Amino acid sequence: MDQLPEWDASKADDPQFLMNIAKHACVMSVLKASADGTATFETIYQKAEELHCDVVTAALNSMKRKKVISYDKEMGLLYPVDKDAVITLLKPDFDCFA
Repeated sequence: MDQLPEWDASKADDPQFLMNIAKHACVMSVLKASADGTATFETIYQKAEELHCDVVTAALNSMKRKKVISYDKEMGLLYPVDKDAVITLLKPDFDCFA
């Protein structure tokens, strides 16, 4: 896979930057590509696997706390148990890097 355009090698050791990349590349890209702004956890998880991203659940939890997305579970999502959970984008203009 080609390098992500947002990637900045000088920030490769910055955990917040890596979390923002996960939010952008794994979550927002999938939800914005959907016609109705929704996707199953399995779809987002598969994108994260494709990108070798191991923080997608933490990214989803963070985005839910900020009310950027919603899903019907209090605790974090677990794969494969919650693979059918529907995630809804509430703030399509959210800037992961702001």
